[in-house]
Amino acid sequence: MTRVALVGKGQRVDAAERLLWAAGSDVVRAEGRSAESLFADMLLIDGPVAELRAVLGRLAPGPGDVVILAARGLDSRTGGRLSELVGQESACVRVAALAGPLLSGEIERGAPSAVVVASPYAGVCALAHRAFRSPICQVYQSDDLVGTELAGALVEVLCAALGAARGLGAGVGVQALAVSRGIAEGARLFTRAGAQARTFSGLAGVGELIAAASVPDHPALHHGLALARGERDPALVELCDALLRRASHLPITEGVRRVAAGQARAEDVLRDMIEREPVAD
Repeated sequence: MTRVALVGKGQRVDAAERLLWAAGSDVVRAEGRSAESLFADMLLIDGPVAELRAVLGRLAPGPGDVVILAARGLDSRTGGRLSELVGQESACVRVAALAGPLLSGEIERGAPSAVVVASPYAGVCALAHRAFRSPICQVYQSDDLVGTELAGALVEVLCAALGAARGLGAGVGVQALAVSRGIAEGARLFTRAGAQARTFSGLAGVGELIAAASVPDHPALHHGLALARGERDPALVELCDALLRRASHLPITEGVRRVAAGQARAEDVLRDMIEREPVAD
């Protein structure tokens, strides 16, 4: 039986806990304990990116530990990926990213689900596969950790754009345009980053976008709904800045950044997206 320690709060952690129980894994909550005292086969971490350093300092995972990151985003200080932050702030080496539409409501109803776990270490992927695989959860394995983390970060921005469009009352045609333009933006980012294009076309990228577009109250849309109301979002600005340092000409990311920083109205950015002529790379 795989023993998994959960760290953090939120829908993704709750969804992961239900999937782990369904797979017969032994699940414990960290509750302020260190990695050494948990005796866990792996640590699953989620929560605000800004708090990840403090979490790693408390857990102090070592070279014998496995860290699975359900958190999405990039380090606001350096723009680096979260797995790189784990390496900087701890002695842990074996790191993976967990991606896919982890919707606790769907899972609570027993609806079939799927996740992808990405790591350069095949043994880490195999461990996560054993921990999550069940009759209600399919688990896909990938060695593209870079692509999976970048997909998770970009999808946070694209979902904010989709949520803003929905909050402004845009119809499904405009929302479909936002998704399709977002897919093109992901392809552009992945080309610049040297990640595998198929990663963004899978669960970590397009799969998340489809889920967000299909579920009216998808949690990833909440930031965008707030943007539509005219609220600012400093954390979203930092995420957009980190992505824009990696690739130029990301129009949706640029637009979301302007709105989140209070430099433009969501309705003006949405109109610009509709009227913008497609630009080839």
